[in-house]
Amino acid sequence: MFRIGKSLKKIRNGTTLVLLLIISLILLMVSSSSYDISPKKIGTSFLSIFQVTASRSSSFISNTINSIGELKQLEKEHDILLGKMEDYQRRERDFIELKEENSRLKKQLNLKETSAYKLEPARVVAHEPGNIFNSFVIDKGSSKGIEKNMPVIAYQNGFQGLVGKVIEVSMFTSRIIPIIDNTSFVAARLLDTRYEGLVNGDPELQNSLIMNYVSKNAAKFLHDGDLVISSGFQSIYPSGIYIGRINGVNVPEWQTSLVISIDPIIDFSKLEYLLVLTGDKLNNE
Repeated sequence: MFRIGKSLKKIRNGTTLVLLLIISLILLMVSSSSYDISPKKIGTSFLSIFQVTASRSSSFISNTINSIGELKQLEKEHDILLGKMEDYQRRERDFIELKEENSRLKKQLNLKETSAYKLEPARVVAHEPGNIFNSFVIDKGSSKGIEKNMPVIAYQNGFQGLVGKVIEVSMFTSRIIPIIDNTSFVAARLLDTRYEGLVNGDPELQNSLIMNYVSKNAAKFLHDGDLVISSGFQSIYPSGIYIGRINGVNVPEWQTSLVISIDPIIDFSKLEYLLVLTGDKLNNE
C-alpha cells in the first residue's frame, strides 16, 4: 500500500507540473500583443519548447564529445612534449658530462706537455671488487710501453698528485697499487721544513696516510695543512710530486719519531684519468 500511495503521489506531482506548464504558456501568449490563443498556436508553442530542449540537448552532447576528443589530443600532445623535454634534459646532462670530461683531459694533456717526464695517459677501467681503495686496473699495458714499478700520477684540484705504482702488466691493461694501501711506502719530505720520513697507507683509516720516522724536533714547526711531497730518495718515485696535507701530529713518548696523519692530495674515490711515468725526457732525448 505504501508503494501504491507513493506512485499516486508521483503521478499527482507530474500532473500538477504539466498543468502549471500549460497555464504558463497561456499566460505568456495572453500577455503578448496578440490575443489570438487558438488551439493550433498553443500546440505549436508547446511543441517548440520540446524542439528547443531537444536542440540544446543535442548541442550539449555534441560539444561534450568534441571536448573529450580535444582532451585526448591535448593529452597526446602533452606526452609528446614531455618526452621531448626529457630528451633535451638528457642531452644537457650528456653535454655537461662531456664538457667536464674534456676539461679533465685537457688538464692531463697540458700536464703531459709541460712535464719533465715521458707520460702515458690512461683511464681507470676496473676496481678490485668490494674495495675501491685497493688495486685498480687501467686501460694501458705493455703495448704502450708500460712496465712494472712505473710511478703513476694524476692531476686534481690544481695539483700533480702521486697515485701509486704499476704492480702487474698485460698486453693492454695494467694493475696499479695506490699509495693509500698500507703495504705501499713512499720516501717523502715536508715541503716547508724539509724534514723527511716514510709515508704509507694508514692500516686503521681508509683513504688516509701516515708518515713515520720524522724527527721529534720537527713537531714545533709543523701545522695542519702543511704539504708533503715525494723526496725521490732511493725510490722509484721522482721528487717533488705532491702526496698530501698534514691533518694531525702525534708525539708518542715511547718512540723516537713523530707519527703524522696525512690527507692525500688525490681523491681516489673520484679517480678516472691518470698518467704513467714511462721515462725521463732529459735522459731519453
